[in-house]
Amino acid sequence: MLYTTVLMIHTGATLAALLSFMAGELFLAMARRGQWQPARMALLAGRSAHLLLNAGVLAGIVLVFLGGWPLWTPWLLAAFAVIAAAMVVQKKFVAPWQTRIESALGGEAAGVQVEAFAGEKSALIARVAVIALFGVVAALMTTKPSFALLVGG
Repeated sequence: MLYTTVLMIHTGATLAALLSFMAGELFLAMARRGQWQPARMALLAGRSAHLLLNAGVLAGIVLVFLGGWPLWTPWLLAAFAVIAAAMVVQKKFVAPWQTRIESALGGEAAGVQVEAFAGEKSALIARVAVIALFGVVAALMTTKPSFALLVGG
């Protein structure tokens, strides 16, 4: 019963986070027309996604212990590596962009400025990479591959 409850929290929170990240991208697509309101909504969606993702990851850690999986399980190690990669991309590329756009929106950002921030290609690539990496984590968590072919077993 406890395992199922925590699994539902984990699944629901991470799925909601992924949907929030994607909603943020839709808002940013609207903001590329120079509108600051969708840009603010995109930032709110991003903050919500991070809170949901933190809850999902915490529930996932609890599941590892409730499920009795050793931490050196291949699919779990692969998921940890992909999560680490997503965190690096987030910290190195997305967070600085996010700080710049939040600063611009905190003042009276001109439409041209909002359009430039929302259309920044390197930030878009980084945000999409984070979403894709979490898709890989979801695939690893769902399929739990053994990687036996990769290690010759």
